[in-house]
Amino acid sequence: MKTIATVVLAAALVIPIGCGSSSPGVPAPRMLTVEVLDNSYNPQQLQINSGDTVRWVLVGAAPTHTVTALGGSFDSGAIFLQPGDTYDRTFNQNNATFEYFCQAHGACTACTMKGSVQVGPGAPPPNPGY
Repeated sequence: MKTIATVVLAAALVIPIGCGSSSPGVPAPRMLTVEVLDNSYNPQQLQINSGDTVRWVLVGAAPTHTVTALGGSFDSGAIFLQPGDTYDRTFNQNNATFEYFCQAHGACTACTMKGSVQVGPGAPPPNPGY
């Protein structure tokens, strides 16, 4: 006859096996990095899966950059004050494209402070320049 402690121990050993795994065919969420340089984002375009997180990291020397979505769905504000400062955003919408820019460089025609995140395989391509 099994004791209650043996049954509880057996259940505890079985339960963790399924924890943390994703459904078959669904990739686990990832963290992808975009560098915020003095006059550009690198990479400028990013293709991700729904549920992935994008982290923008200031690696340039110039401060006060932003990551601001066209249409206002996200905005980091001017939080990039020193190298290493970050802004994270998780994208849960599937088959959508998000174009973004730096508000501090909005009028700069020589800068490439524009970028895009395409979420999912059916995401439309970004507009030229993004």
